[in-house]
Amino acid sequence: MGAKARDPLRLEEGAEVEGLRLVRQASPAGARTFSATYVGPAGWGFDPPGREGTARLVNQLLGSGAGPYDRIAFARELDRRGASLAHHCAPESGEVTIWGPADGWERLLALLADVVLRPRFAPADLARARRQFRERQLREIGQPGPRAERELLRSIFPHHHPYSSSGIGSPSSIDRIDRSDLARFHRAHYSSGDAVLVVTLPAALPELERAARRLFRGFARARPEPLAVPTLAPARPSERRIALPGRSQVEIRLGGLSVARRSPWYPAAYLANEVLGGRPLLSRLFQRVREERGLAYHASSGIEAMRFGGYWFVQAGSGADRWRQVVPMLRTEIARLDRVPVEAAELETIRESTIGELPLALESTAEAHELAVDVAYHGLPLDYWARWPEILRAVRANDVRDAARAAIDGRSATAVMAGPTGPD
Repeated sequence: MGAKARDPLRLEEGAEVEGLRLVRQASPAGARTFSATYVGPAGWGFDPPGREGTARLVNQLLGSGAGPYDRIAFARELDRRGASLAHHCAPESGEVTIWGPADGWERLLALLADVVLRPRFAPADLARARRQFRERQLREIGQPGPRAERELLRSIFPHHHPYSSSGIGSPSSIDRIDRSDLARFHRAHYSSGDAVLVVTLPAALPELERAARRLFRGFARARPEPLAVPTLAPARPSERRIALPGRSQVEIRLGGLSVARRSPWYPAAYLANEVLGGRPLLSRLFQRVREERGLAYHASSGIEAMRFGGYWFVQAGSGADRWRQVVPMLRTEIARLDRVPVEAAELETIRESTIGELPLALESTAEAHELAVDVAYHGLPLDYWARWPEILRAVRANDVRDAARAAIDGRSATAVMAGPTGPD
């Protein structure tokens, strides 16, 4: 087996299985576990009008019985094999991951094929999922954090934009969805092309290819229409207050448009975000808003970089008597990023801390596998993570400032405060 076949940071692409791309990652040294993820064009950006929530319902129900197993039998089969199943839905994509002992990888991959190709969508499981979604909808409206996040997305993106919601729909849209809607969405977006299967295991690529051809035979029935993502101009800055009396704290969100994952700005924007609020303990927001001033329970930032675009956000939680002091402090720290180059020592500390996380991610199959899924889904070079340290070390202070202007533009930021905001 060659060096690439043993290095988890250098992926291998196999032969396509009827519209399904195949990517192999070597298991980390000494690992005895296996992980496989299917990612397809099945996000809530594809929800049929009036039936918002379909994508997330389908994704959640994939683990509630598939192939010859009902929900209980499937759970017992996973338990018997020491395996677990996880599912995740995003605006652009739906994914499902299976994890378990490496010596049983072929049987576990067969279970994943059942989940992806042959879900049951039993009426009782759909009814249970509907109840769970109604509870999520109530939390999204009534809890300060989820409500602030909901209103931020609605302020950044226009109605019906794929990124403008959390994908959980409304009570009326969820009630309209029946089993035929789930099956129709599944046929169009899971049993179709433009998907990728990412597998982390010790077996060589030819062995994986043989198993994938057998288990996913007949995969692509039709190629789905591509997701329509309009190009947007930055919005005008705005501020909204959502009064939620009786809550214990005010949740603050600021944000705006950002870059896609494959943007050439992304590495420098990543470091800009780490300087601002992405790096626990070291970031400016944590040190100045939380530690030095003690005005917030939490303060951090992030960039959601997807295939076709993204958004940035800053978040903080504060008391009803302190939030008015926190918002201008957050704006000040955002503005500093694109006005003043980061000090060399600060940038070096943040950069080396970021690079130092990479070897830690290779200590477990699950974390190493997440790196592989990121590369495969976004179509990055197969050796992307092997080159990540040199990519970051090539970023200079001026690059961080310029990337912040493109990816974390405070001049067009929307601000949302939800909780006991009190009178104006």
